[in-house]
Amino acid sequence: MIISKYEQILMTYALEIQRYLIKTGANPADAQDIVQDVLVKLIQADIVLASDKLRPWLYRVALSRFYDLYRREKRYRALLSEQFYLIYGNVVDLDDDRSWQLEKALQALTDYQLGLVTLYYEEDKSVKAISEIYQISEAKVKTDLYRLRQQLKQEMEQNDATR
Repeated sequence: MIISKYEQILMTYALEIQRYLIKTGANPADAQDIVQDVLVKLIQADIVLASDKLRPWLYRVALSRFYDLYRREKRYRALLSEQFYLIYGNVVDLDDDRSWQLEKALQALTDYQLGLVTLYYEEDKSVKAISEIYQISEAKVKTDLYRLRQQLKQEMEQNDATR
């Protein structure tokens, strides 16, 4: 099999899997990360699968990653929710308008994102410690924190415009 044709087939399957994961319930950023992890795993495995076996293998690994992510978020859901409300129930450093915007923006976050906020900003955990807690790479934690800050900023600006 010609490598460039193999790469084209691989990219077609990767886009298909990403769309499937989004349709299944993953957010687009997580779907991209999962597909990237699957492709990295394929490269690290240093195997060339036949085209009839490639698609099922990619789906199986991607779904396994997605389920792991879902279980991890579910496992921390109760703990993070309790800590979040204990910590953010007493916001006193911000004026009322900014506090309202922050509270509204934080309500739009997923449990995983709330966990990142709590662990990084309130409990002063390092990126390495967070990566060990969630059993993910440090790069993913950094990327997710960056995306989270951008999302909070955008949400707060939107809330400010609608108020």
